[in-house]
Amino acid sequence: MTKRQFFTPRGCTAIALALVAVGCSSELSTPVANRDLQALEADYVAYGMVSFITARGVREGRVEADTAYVYEETSTAMLRQMSIVFYDEFGNENATVTGDFGDWNQETNRMVARGDVVLLIHEDSSQIQSPEIYYDPGLERIWSDSLTTRTMSDGAVSTGTAFESDMAFENITIANMRGGARRVF
Repeated sequence: MTKRQFFTPRGCTAIALALVAVGCSSELSTPVANRDLQALEADYVAYGMVSFITARGVREGRVEADTAYVYEETSTAMLRQMSIVFYDEFGNENATVTGDFGDWNQETNRMVARGDVVLLIHEDSSQIQSPEIYYDPGLERIWSDSLTTRTMSDGAVSTGTAFESDMAFENITIANMRGGARRVF
């Protein structure tokens, strides 16, 4: 009985070449990313983004976002699940802003946080809540033109139609302030 050889070296090479040719000529049928991601016009998307704000070589802040959609032409990043930590002149954290989303101009470092925005002032543990909070390093100012609620560490609550503060958080002004009531637990 003669033994018949099905796979000769020459036959295996021919099959391999045929598979490579078919693989190179056929189009990929599955998308690399879902349609929503493919439709984005961002130049790039960063996940787990962390970046630092500096002025004259001194760190003034740290920007973090779960997701950042970066548009190079406008130097803008659209941030999702964001936080900004501000530092004082000695490098100590003095305030933190958190928001659901926001925009950051990387050229000017101006920012706006939107959604359920909270500004925590570290020195006195007070919080300011507003639907949106703006920051402009050129003006050395942080503010909101929306309904604002400030809660002090002792539970006193004040509300107003807007707020403004310097970056040392020594001059905080709440417009049309109402309240000053303390929480009762």
